Amino acid sequence: MRQAEEWERTGRDQRRAESTTVHRVRNPLVRKAVLKRSKGRCENPRCLNPEPVGYTDNGDPILEVDHVVEHAKGGRDHGSNTIALCPNCHALKTRGRDRHEIGAFLRGVAQRLHQAASPRSQ
Repeated sequence: MRQAEEWERTGRDQRRAESTTVHRVRNPLVRKAVLKRSKGRCENPRCLNPEPVGYTDNGDPILEVDHVVEHAKGGRDHGSNTIALCPNCHALKTRGRDRHEIGAFLRGVAQRLHQAASPRSQ
């Protein structure tokens, strides 16, 4: 904390760095469809608490729509590659020690959920 206070005292905490990012544009309809498919619950079958952890100001459950194969690395922006996760499951899938195993598992889950929700499969 002394070092953090030193940064603040010397004004280093006010420095700015310019950056430019380029990212792939997501289709908002995919996100909307996945949230509808989830019925407001975490889609990870291994989730310890699939019920919403909270709600937004609009009353929507707090869920994060994630690409199981990263969109930035070429993953499809499609229901078969996206899954609605609670913040904890999303963090485990993205940064957890077992993220590779979790990601592989959720890839199959997303594909099955998409297939079951697809009008063509009914």
